[in-house]
Amino acid sequence: MAKLNSCFQRLFVFFNLLFAIVGGVIIGLGLLGQFAYNDSTSEFENQSKGFLVMYLVGGITMAISLLGAYGAHREKRIPLIVFLVACFIGCFGLLRLAVPTAMYRSEMKQIMEEKFREALPLNEASPDVRQFTERIQLNLKCCGLFSYTDWGNNVPDSCLCQGEEDQMEGTCLNIPYRLLFLSEYRMTGHQQLIYKQTCFPILEGYLAKALDIVLGISFGFAALALLGAVMSAVLLAQLRSSTVAVPVVFSVSSHPSKFGFSSHPPKYTELYNEPEKPEK
Repeated sequence: MAKLNSCFQRLFVFFNLLFAIVGGVIIGLGLLGQFAYNDSTSEFENQSKGFLVMYLVGGITMAISLLGAYGAHREKRIPLIVFLVACFIGCFGLLRLAVPTAMYRSEMKQIMEEKFREALPLNEASPDVRQFTERIQLNLKCCGLFSYTDWGNNVPDSCLCQGEEDQMEGTCLNIPYRLLFLSEYRMTGHQQLIYKQTCFPILEGYLAKALDIVLGISFGFAALALLGAVMSAVLLAQLRSSTVAVPVVFSVSSHPSKFGFSSHPPKYTELYNEPEKPEK
């Protein structure tokens, strides 16, 4: 059997087992997310594609890593070759995703802003858009996408400051009560407090963080995939060098007492026709 560098071989096996664990963690996170969204049917249907991607990424990562660990442990060339090809494909695919994302990052923010502005005014938008915006306002404590005037004269209750802490922190804004919608029972005097912060800058910040995470993961995994490809190539080179047949040189002794051979070159007899003597 071919002999590999034991230290390098163990390092490669550990490298792949670690990535197999990472693949299992990705699958586990997908399962937890699926159970978390199982309560809402509509949201679960919208997130099902994301869970499917997580299952595929985790499963492929685990399978390729275990294949590489098996090839290194058993010193098999075919699993290592498959692992090498898979690492190169994965590295190219991740770079194909990360490089355009980094190049067109600012344009993606502009596209996002244009999509949100198309939904204005919010009081005339579809029920799904209004519910989505109000849910964001409640969770992020903001009002309107770009201004509370996005709601026209019907500012919803989700814009109202909910507690005294928000009012003390200076995050609230006074607006005339006539702009409020279905909140007469909460009016004090002629004005009411709503959140001063608009929602789009917060969403834009979340988008920037999400892009940073995606770029970091993509470039990081691309570098690790390239490292795995280099390590597998080194193992394949070691297998190749250790399995090459060593030429054996045979020597034949020319001593007369061995094998009946003489040290002198063989003698050849020259054959020739004697010239005819002239007749007398």
